[in-house]
Amino acid sequence: MSNLSAIILAAGKGTRMKSERAKVTFSFAEKPIIQRVVNTALKANCSKIFVVVGYQKDSVIACLEEDPRLIFVEQPEQLGTGHAVMMVEPVFQEREDDVFIICGDVPLLKPETLQKLYNEHSSSKASCTILTSIMDDPGSYGRILRNASGEITGIVEFKDATEEQRAIKEWNTGIYCFQAGDMFDALKQTSSVNNQNEYYLTDVVSVLAKQGKKISSVILDNPIEVAGVNSQEQLAELEDLFIAEIRKHWLNNGVVIHNPRTVYIGEEVDIEPDVEIGQNSIIRGKSELRKGAYIGPNCYIEDTVLCDSSFLEGYNVLISAHIPEGHILEFGERTIEDIDYE
Repeated sequence: MSNLSAIILAAGKGTRMKSERAKVTFSFAEKPIIQRVVNTALKANCSKIFVVVGYQKDSVIACLEEDPRLIFVEQPEQLGTGHAVMMVEPVFQEREDDVFIICGDVPLLKPETLQKLYNEHSSSKASCTILTSIMDDPGSYGRILRNASGEITGIVEFKDATEEQRAIKEWNTGIYCFQAGDMFDALKQTSSVNNQNEYYLTDVVSVLAKQGKKISSVILDNPIEVAGVNSQEQLAELEDLFIAEIRKHWLNNGVVIHNPRTVYIGEEVDIEPDVEIGQNSIIRGKSELRKGAYIGPNCYIEDTVLCDSSFLEGYNVLISAHIPEGHILEFGERTIEDIDYE
């Protein structure tokens, strides 16, 4: 899929974070939020990723791992999502490409979801495919408008919606797959005459529908995937959900975890069956816990290999260490920077 690109919107400040930092630079389970979104797009086989930056652009760029597929585009003024995408057009060379539009603050979005969106977009030969979801009360999200035949005719932002439109249960997640040329042409027909005085990317949908272009959709089963980080509280809640899924995976793969909610396991950690982990332990980085290893309570382990049946009595700190098979670390013992016990 070399003809697939992504535009990630990461220009905003995030005022509800109550911080001078750009929202997308906050750490989410050891990686910046924006890095997680970029990684998702890369795993979905995007050949180019255009990251729209604005507020504290240098810090946003600096927090991302270098990659030749990344292209940074500045949005000097934050005049809406449509305006952000407009900024990309001068450097977007392949108008025949398909392109994802992704919010920069959705760290739980899965590449499989993007793949599903693209498959529908491709098979239906759509000009635009929208990732939607359904809730009894979608709150302040934009609503999906359909005609009597069920075809999508547009998206209305909550602030501009009538009471009847606000009663619609299908809502816009803000994630799309567009045919790039159609998208950029339609953006030229949008305006900022609305309650926010902004250019809405959502207006592109109604423009394309009026042109008779095919508008398709995919309904997202688990809306938590597209939950944006809008506050420090929400960041903590989403991170808890992410780490809980990691623990659940290992609990279902032969690992004993005591008082699981007190244990942090990073996503790059590899654990073999019959490992036992005590409460209040932190295991992160590229650590490997091999069969039968025992980790007592209150341990900190980072980028470390625990070989078969190694034993930590508790309160141990291990950083870049290699603990041989069957070795016992006494209570409180520390090993830092690859000091072997041999």
